[in-house]
Amino acid sequence: MNEKKLQRRILKITILTAAVSSLLVFCSCVLIYYMTTAERTSYQAQMQAFINEYKINIERQFDSDIGALETLAGFISDSRILSLDNLDEGIRANSGQDMFYRLGYCEKDSDELKISLSKNMGEDERLSQQNIQVQNVVREAWEGKASTSFKFMDETLGENVIAYGVPVYNNGQVEGSLLGIKSLDTFEEILNRTTLSQISIDVDWVNQSGEYITWSSGSFIKESMGNIFNTRIFSQEEKDVIREKMASGEAYTTEFEREGKTYPLYFEPLDRNGWYLVCTDKTSEIRSPVYFRFVIVIITFLVIITLSIFSILYGGRFLRKNNRQLIGLAYYDPLTGSFNLHRFRQEVRELLSMDSGYSIAILNIRHFRYMNEIFGKDQADGILCSIAHILKNTVHENERYCRYMADEFYVFLNTDDPQQARIRVMSIMEAVGRLSENMNRTYPIVLYSGIAVNPDPLPKNADESLVEKTSDTLIHRAEFALKHAHAGQENTVVFYDESIYQAENLQNQIESTMKSALDQGEFKLYLQPKKDLRNGKIHSGEALVRWIREDGTMIYPDQFIPIFEKNGFCAELDLYMVEQVCRQLRRWMDEGYEPITISVNQSKLLFYRSDYVQKLCQITDKYHIPRQYIVLEILEGLAAESIEELNKNISVLHEKGFKISLDDFGSGYSSLNLLARLDIDEVKLDRGFLAGDQYMKNDKLKVLMKNIIRLAEELHIDTVVEGVESRDNEEFISCIGTVWGQGYYYSRPISAGEFQKEYLEKGGCVSG
Repeated sequence: MNEKKLQRRILKITILTAAVSSLLVFCSCVLIYYMTTAERTSYQAQMQAFINEYKINIERQFDSDIGALETLAGFISDSRILSLDNLDEGIRANSGQDMFYRLGYCEKDSDELKISLSKNMGEDERLSQQNIQVQNVVREAWEGKASTSFKFMDETLGENVIAYGVPVYNNGQVEGSLLGIKSLDTFEEILNRTTLSQISIDVDWVNQSGEYITWSSGSFIKESMGNIFNTRIFSQEEKDVIREKMASGEAYTTEFEREGKTYPLYFEPLDRNGWYLVCTDKTSEIRSPVYFRFVIVIITFLVIITLSIFSILYGGRFLRKNNRQLIGLAYYDPLTGSFNLHRFRQEVRELLSMDSGYSIAILNIRHFRYMNEIFGKDQADGILCSIAHILKNTVHENERYCRYMADEFYVFLNTDDPQQARIRVMSIMEAVGRLSENMNRTYPIVLYSGIAVNPDPLPKNADESLVEKTSDTLIHRAEFALKHAHAGQENTVVFYDESIYQAENLQNQIESTMKSALDQGEFKLYLQPKKDLRNGKIHSGEALVRWIREDGTMIYPDQFIPIFEKNGFCAELDLYMVEQVCRQLRRWMDEGYEPITISVNQSKLLFYRSDYVQKLCQITDKYHIPRQYIVLEILEGLAAESIEELNKNISVLHEKGFKISLDDFGSGYSSLNLLARLDIDEVKLDRGFLAGDQYMKNDKLKVLMKNIIRLAEELHIDTVVEGVESRDNEEFISCIGTVWGQGYYYSRPISAGEFQKEYLEKGGCVSG
């Protein structure tokens, strides 16, 4: 072989070797990258599992505490006497002596808090004197909600605690609130536990503002001056990102450096109060041996080829197996083997495209969370599998079912007849109810269901978007119906009702737009005149509110006032209306009209606000309105709560020059005693006295009205009778000595401009 041939051959071998070496290096790099990525993914998944374990344990502790408190509430409710005296019996029965530091009971709308310390009745306390967190959970329990407070310092115990509150019922009605004060020691013990894999990570418990609640004993970052955002381990930009994520309730992962090492940091939201678990992995430096990665690079060519061939064969098999697993994860419920919701939606759309005569029913197990405690997790899971088996044997070939979340099942029934759908669902419920008998258990398995029937048949060859929209609408309506089926204790079936849906939508719309509507002036001042029956003139009126939106549509008072009274917005609206009245009076006075007296409704929430009188005075002073022209109307229900306290407030208002009117007298449980005890200037008789001309047929009613008017006159209280709708009404109330008349006989509520045109003239008021 000559030199040139040898050189060419060496060159070829060199090139081939270089190519093979490059390929080996490339394959090694790809392999290392794949392993590193896989290790990181596996590590993150493992860490998330550990974090979830701590999260689940804390959530279970919350649920266990509330469940125990609800059980104790049962010992002082319903068939038992509503008294904290029964609480000891409940504590003994539930072995809960050490669960709470303190227990307390507060009747609904009461300020008296009965305290139980170590099973012995303590001295009663005032709710209003308790920490605001205690007050909040008590009041939420009055609304029928079980709630958990934020952390606060209990001055009596001298340590940080949290409070639970649950409603106490009597014959289905909330009669009071049971309060439990819980030490943070239990939660700290949870944070200090190892996982089921005997792994310990550092866990801190913070609120949404980053303030520490408690932490595990080995915490890296607990020294941060009480707030995680006070630490220097994060940049300002990172802190802003963390705050944004925590404000929106999202999980977040970041990292920080400490003593030259980098540690991952996980922010995991809890399911209440905006709380977060902040988890640090101090063992993040532990990885798979680096040696193994470098050994792969120097494996011989033949071994690489052999392993490559084996890997190709094994990889193909693994991919096929993994593909089957991915399909299972993507489309099937791992516990019951039934479809998951994603696959269910696909099947529903496919079946709807062929036949639109379907219904969707959603079934939920009532109080399923307690079944895990009663039956144990294995038997509870067995119940879910049994329900799936019942559905599998119940649905027809052209019907489908799926399991969604813990105890929720969706069923697609091939019927658009509501009665037939009800029969089908009830038969499923009966079959499920028999499961407890088969398990030799006495605890009943009760279901509730929401059903939506497809009301409109789809056209033939309907496009995919219309089918998808119909499918989503049916599921949404069934979910809405399920929400309204939650009440009760027996098997319940509720069908979707469009009117209820629209009403709830309207309520949501009202609550979401009420503040912007107030800012944009959509609440308009309307006035209804009151006639002075002594001289026949109209120089007084009542301010009424009308919500007229920018598009000209109106939301009626009976639609929004009850909502505002419930959510407390009525206080802001009432002050707004006082300002509108003062602004209108100032405009009239500036134009030369004599001022008239205008009454404005005032809600209970507003009347007891500490700055109420100050706000009223600021408004009248702003427009320079003499306060005797403003009459504040209160409902008799407010007077019935605390006459002494109310008279104190009325006295202050009188000192400032305001007049007070008692509205709707006679609409509830009125007492003539109110007239004698309340220091009011005016009483308004409810329109019910004149409704349907009942007074013409009922002599006793005439006598009653006449004596109320006479009694008010002797007490120097002006009288207004509402609901005057005819001349006969006016003649009657005038005859019995009424001072003022108000009603549609004189005018419906009208705008301020119309009122000015109809009833005002410069220098005085016109006759009615």
